[in-house]
Amino acid sequence: MNIGLTGGIGCGKSSALRFFAEAGAATVDTDALVRELLAGDAALIAAVRAAFGAEVMDAEGRVDRARLGRRVFGDSEALSLLESLVHPRVRRRWMRELRENHPVLIVEIPLLFEKDLQGHFARTICVSCSPEVQEARLKARGMTESQIQYRRQRQLPIGEKMRRADSIIHNNGSLDHLRDQVQWVMSRLRGGGPTASQPYHP
Repeated sequence: MNIGLTGGIGCGKSSALRFFAEAGAATVDTDALVRELLAGDAALIAAVRAAFGAEVMDAEGRVDRARLGRRVFGDSEALSLLESLVHPRVRRRWMRELRENHPVLIVEIPLLFEKDLQGHFARTICVSCSPEVQEARLKARGMTESQIQYRRQRQLPIGEKMRRADSIIHNNGSLDHLRDQVQWVMSRLRGGGPTASQPYHP
């Protein structure tokens, strides 16, 4: 069964994905794929340099992701250009995994619904949290208010993501509580039971 995992920034998608892996699922971390491609895909590195110039490269000729992030921050055209270079390569990687017939495969895609990718998956799961918890987590990462708002505006509101998803994992509490929910979902995926119509009960 192929599952698309999404949610808002700071809601805990990466932690949930890690717990799915601990519970026995095959997983794909698309953020990690982006980092891997920007570090090692020669064609992509050349394309990024051609598009954005030497200012986004370090002294060794590698893509400096911090500089690249600053270059596209607040510039929708530059961001769209970067996505047009990166996203097709990432998509090819996770679609290859979809063909491997894993018993349970969880693919974490932040813009799952925004990019209309949900049709590739048997089910979708949204990791959510309250706006207050989300903001506190992002500020703890060092993000400013303007950076938080910019990233929120690039995504559907979390309520809309929750409405579109088949299942919801609420992550306002501890990591242990998140792990418990992931294990509960996995038990139902393995058993073939519904994960949307039956709410989680600790």
